[in-house]
Amino acid sequence: MPTCFARLRIQLRRLVEEAHRTYRLLDMPDGPDDALWEAGMDEMTVLAHEVGELLAWACAQHCLLKDCECRADRLLRQLLGEARVPQCIGHSPKLGRPSSVIAGRFEPDADGSRRYVLVDYCNNIEHAVRFHGGWRARLVTDAGLERLYTSPEYPRAPLGDFYSDTRACVDAVASALCR
Repeated sequence: MPTCFARLRIQLRRLVEEAHRTYRLLDMPDGPDDALWEAGMDEMTVLAHEVGELLAWACAQHCLLKDCECRADRLLRQLLGEARVPQCIGHSPKLGRPSSVIAGRFEPDADGSRRYVLVDYCNNIEHAVRFHGGWRARLVTDAGLERLYTSPEYPRAPLGDFYSDTRACVDAVASALCR
C-alpha cells in the first residue's frame, strides 16, 4: 500500500482522460457493420469504467500523514464540495502564490453586499499535508471580519489532528454561510 496516494490519483486521472480521448476518437464509425469499431468501443467502455472505479477508490483513501504529498487544501476543498459550498483559491499578490481558500460567493450580491469565508493556511496551501500547521477561517461581510475557526495551536497544529481539524473547519464554514 502506498503511504501517499497523490501520485496514484494523478496517474489515474491521466488514464481516465486518455480513455475518454480514445473513446471520442473511436466514436467515428465507418459504418453500422464495423466489427472492429464495436469491439474497440466495448473495450474502451469497460476500461474507462474500471479505471474510474480505481480512481474513486484512490480518492477515498487516507494517506499516512507524515509521508503525504497531497496538497494541504485538497481535503478542505473536497469536504467543502461535499457540503455544497462553492470555493476558489485565493492568491496573494504580495506573496505571489496561493495562500487561502475562499468559500462562498466572492462576488457582491445584487444589493452590493459581500459574504464569504476566507480560510487561511499558515503556509502555502499548495504545500504537502505533512507541513500542516492549521486553518484560520474568517467570515468577511460588509461589517468587517468575524473569526469562525482557528485550529488548536495555529500556526503549529499537530499533524495527527489534520483530518478532525479540517472537518471542524468545514463545519464552521458551512454553518456560517447557511445563516
